Amino acid sequence: MSFRSLFQALVLGGGLLVLAVPSVAMAAEVRNGTTALVAPGETVDDDLFASGQTVTVDGRVTGDVFATGQTVVVTGTVDGDLIAAAQQVVVDGTVNGNVRAAGAVVTVNGQVGRSVTGLAQQLNISSSGRVGGSLIAAGETISAFGPVGRGITAGGGTLELAGPVGGKVLVWSNNLSLAPNARIAADLEYRSDHQAQIPSGTVAGRVQFDQVEQRQRQAPLLNGLFDFGGLVWLFGSAILGALAIMLAPRASARAVELGRQQPLATFGLGLLALFAVPVTAILIGVTLVGIPLALAVAALYGLALMLALPALGLVVGTEIARRVRRGDPMPVLGALAVGLIVLHLVTHLPILGGLVSFLGLAFGLGLIVQSLRRWRRPSEPGRVAVPVAVPA
Repeated sequence: MSFRSLFQALVLGGGLLVLAVPSVAMAAEVRNGTTALVAPGETVDDDLFASGQTVTVDGRVTGDVFATGQTVVVTGTVDGDLIAAAQQVVVDGTVNGNVRAAGAVVTVNGQVGRSVTGLAQQLNISSSGRVGGSLIAAGETISAFGPVGRGITAGGGTLELAGPVGGKVLVWSNNLSLAPNARIAADLEYRSDHQAQIPSGTVAGRVQFDQVEQRQRQAPLLNGLFDFGGLVWLFGSAILGALAIMLAPRASARAVELGRQQPLATFGLGLLALFAVPVTAILIGVTLVGIPLALAVAALYGLALMLALPALGLVVGTEIARRVRRGDPMPVLGALAVGLIVLHLVTHLPILGGLVSFLGLAFGLGLIVQSLRRWRRPSEPGRVAVPVAVPA
């Protein structure tokens, strides 16, 4: 078997395994479009997979909700978990399970029966919000004004506490602020470069402060932009992407086309595959007979993750070329290089770099899933060709 045939077989096999994971959602409710809505008074008696510019749950969902879009809002009731990735995630209603959310702003104004896990620039548990379990958060600003039933583990620039916490609070923060009405039922442990003002009576347990020396918390030069490991990853992604383009040019063109035309659906599929494939591999590996298959799934999942960044870089570079060169085609390898360099710069931004990396990984994985779904689908008539030049 030639190297090209082997590479294509691995990618196709990995795609089939990745696509097998979303098939578990076939029996669930799937809604997409500009606006995905569960109307007031409506009950979805199953899991819900929703994507759109705005996803709104005004009714009731008896299962879990997987949502992605620009805005995800829950004003009704979710009996299971809410797993969301959006620019803004808002819980104004009730989520009886867990909330797992990533976005620029995550806000809880309603009730969460279990725990909240959030990665956001701003994460806020308002004074009207209620979290029955624990809070695990990372972000620039984290505010907990409403009660948290168990403990808090948080890391970020600023943490504000102004409500009761039923367990231990563990914090890595530049600025820790406790309001006089805050109540921590157990210990408070925090690491910072300076000691915070702890009002009397706010902490029932012991308070432990670990000072972070200035030299320890200083960011590397340009936030690690020129670190050896990051540069190796950049050049490795460029080489892997170039191989993928040369060995599978049609799939590369499909990735660019789908990234421009179906960004939300692509991101949603990628987010689903990102979390569902490892779970599926673990479930398969529970049985002795399934261990070899589980290892194969894990290996192909790793290959898909390595291809995700080059796929995203190709889309970003092509879009930049389209806008800057105004229709003048750029060689496809040049577009790949430009896109990867831009992604390298953006993912090393302070604070937001990690969030961009996570969202970009999900989107890139979605590009691979979408491309493989259309592996044998004929091209639609009248479709405008991608303005990049494929090498001979």
